[in-house]
Amino acid sequence: MYLEFLAGFHGSEVGRYTGFAALLFTILGIYFGIRAYRNHDRAGRINFWQGVLAGVVISIFAGVITAAFTFVYLQYINPGFVDFMVNLKRQTLEQQGATEVQIQSNEMVTREIFQPLPQALRSFGGYLAAGSLFSLIMAGLLKTKRQDEA
Repeated sequence: MYLEFLAGFHGSEVGRYTGFAALLFTILGIYFGIRAYRNHDRAGRINFWQGVLAGVVISIFAGVITAAFTFVYLQYINPGFVDFMVNLKRQTLEQQGATEVQIQSNEMVTREIFQPLPQALRSFGGYLAAGSLFSLIMAGLLKTKRQDEA
């Protein structure tokens, strides 16, 4: 989010797609984290649930860091982001022909959604949910067979 802000993408079409880069980093972080745990801490052997647990722990740490940064970013670094999102939503609704009552109602909801604490909590929840899903996938890819199964 901060790099997006520094690069000036918040006000451009590109800003809508930069979240996919964060998703890619999440997937890669979980993959390499589980792999490192397997290869360095588990002597090259890991079962499915050990891999899932490692991935979820990685996701929790990433979620806490991201939530803290999201809060600091919205509260102190770019406090005008909420107004930017409200104005962007207003423009979209005006282009769609929404009434002023609909626009004002939507502005209230948008302001609530993009407040620092709720946004930080959603960020944590998103990392935990997505990270758990990716952990299931990566653990399946990285698990090793038991010696008696080989």
